[in-house]
Amino acid sequence: MAGRRSGRAAAKRAAAALESTPKSFADLEDEPMPDAGTSPLGSKRQQVPDPDDEKDEDHQPKEESGDEDDAADAAEKDDESVKEPTPPPQLMVRRKRLGRPPKNRPPDWDNMISVPADEANTPRRRGRGGWRGRGGRKGGPAAPKAEQVIDQEGTVAEIANDECVLPEDPEGETKVDKLGNLQGGRDYRCRTFTVTGRGDRLYMLSTEPARCVGFRDSYLFFTKHRKLYKIIVDDDEKRDMIERDIIPHSYKGRSIGIVTARSVFREFGARIIVGGKRIIDDYNVAQARADGAVEGQLADPDDHFVEGEPYNKNQYVAWHGASAVYHTNVPSVPVPNGKIESKKRKVNVNDMNWMLEHAREARYVNFQL
Repeated sequence: MAGRRSGRAAAKRAAAALESTPKSFADLEDEPMPDAGTSPLGSKRQQVPDPDDEKDEDHQPKEESGDEDDAADAAEKDDESVKEPTPPPQLMVRRKRLGRPPKNRPPDWDNMISVPADEANTPRRRGRGGWRGRGGRKGGPAAPKAEQVIDQEGTVAEIANDECVLPEDPEGETKVDKLGNLQGGRDYRCRTFTVTGRGDRLYMLSTEPARCVGFRDSYLFFTKHRKLYKIIVDDDEKRDMIERDIIPHSYKGRSIGIVTARSVFREFGARIIVGGKRIIDDYNVAQARADGAVEGQLADPDDHFVEGEPYNKNQYVAWHGASAVYHTNVPSVPVPNGKIESKKRKVNVNDMNWMLEHAREARYVNFQL
């Protein structure tokens, strides 16, 4: 029995050594080994077997071999307890192949393929096919920087804080701060206000400074003075301006343009100031002196105001009778009836006056008809 048990244990040990499933070494302990004899004779007896012992079945060494078999069986049981369980078989699912089928299909072509179940349930990515590392959506171009052409030579100025970035005049900076508030007791001839979401910066309706300096509308105002940056307010800003009575409710569906008060003062200087005087109330002092301006002269002699009384800023507001500004010089002599002979004047048409000249020619043709 001992010999049979020894052979069976050896076969089990060989099968365990050839097993492909790796063992986990996390909790693996050293295999128990039989105690060796303390005397050198005992060691020799274990190393060199006695031929007489093989013939005698009841001899002591055979009992020792049985003990070795029992120890091997116990070690094998310990090894089996340490082994990891065999993973369950992976569930495969058949699904349709992705992409267009080949034009010339082979005889054994199968339109269905087998894929793991977890991959079949994964939602497919949006977009076109191909390797994700090479295809994919690339980052779009960066947002263009806000710039504006400020003269006929094509000079480009960057837009910052809702206005063109221009060289500063040291003396002019003492008359206005960065938010557009005038210094030294000066006051604007037009209404100023703040806009929700734009901080404490002062703004003007573009039509009011345009009328103040002699333009009928803001189109020519921005066309002639390209250093001014026009801002179109959104619906939330427009609603807030209506609630604060800056614009009437009838302007709810219109496009409302505004401009910073600081940029208007930098462009027009004393002309936008109540009782403004040249050089004293100008922003570009060096440029005004180079142009030959007389210091202390009124910038707008036609502007009527009384010192000590509040200035009428509503005269430039459209819904407060601003049209009266353009009808102060009505001719007193009636125009004679009949055709008026006039010589056709020669005008150089450019991108600044083409619309005006087109309207004049159309009016002239209608008059001839």
